[in-house]
Amino acid sequence: MKTRIPSPRCTHMISAAFSVLLFAANAALFSQSTSVGESCDLGVIGAKDIKSFRTFDREVRSAITNHDAGKIALLVRYPLRIKDSQGSYYIKDAASLQGRFDAIFPDAIRRAIIEQQFENIGCNWAGIMYGNGKVWVNVGDHGYAIVAVNIPAASRQNKSGRVLFACRADQYRVIVDIGGDEKPRYRVWENMRSIVEHPDLEIAGGKEAIEGTGSCAHTIWTFKNGTRLTTVEELGCFPDSNQPPETATGQLIISPGEKEEKWWWCF
Repeated sequence: MKTRIPSPRCTHMISAAFSVLLFAANAALFSQSTSVGESCDLGVIGAKDIKSFRTFDREVRSAITNHDAGKIALLVRYPLRIKDSQGSYYIKDAASLQGRFDAIFPDAIRRAIIEQQFENIGCNWAGIMYGNGKVWVNVGDHGYAIVAVNIPAASRQNKSGRVLFACRADQYRVIVDIGGDEKPRYRVWENMRSIVEHPDLEIAGGKEAIEGTGSCAHTIWTFKNGTRLTTVEELGCFPDSNQPPETATGQLIISPGEKEEKWWWCF
């Protein structure tokens, strides 16, 4: 059995109380973000001056206003992380950005950028944000760049059977989808069994939450069955010294009461 690698992210010992605290912490983080135009500590995110960010901001607004995918392609860092009502995915190059431009920058995202007053653009340790976190910007060796876009889920409608996440682990195959109660449902099969058979375990009424902020934001689903807590999650951020396998998509964690927690990478 694998020994789970510790990371600087929040612990996976998730409970209902933890989820409440997590959301409260994130809300506090946003409310405590400072203004780029006034007192934002750009040193925290590696930025050096306001002048260069003003130039970047002007270029982004112009490209979005003119619906110029080519110019936007110069203003993002790849892979660009996108999160929408269907989940998360990455855009790896300019051609892919062009093909999905209208989906990545719908009206809500364009308005978040264009209508954002420069003096009120927020920032915190995770980066600089437009629209209270809809678009995230970081600075690197090649200047400022958009690193993540979080598309609002206002029009999201949960429908029974809609797949949220699929996990192929060393020992199990797992599906997280929307159950008949319109809440996350967990179904699992041991690898030795065919998925045409009934699952080994099915848990309805799960909970969904977002952990992390900015480009590190990822979805977690938790399911309670007696004293057993099962968590399925997307990949978040890991330190350079503790990177997940290249093809990993998430993690499956099982905490069987007082017994030792077990976990596997999802592929």
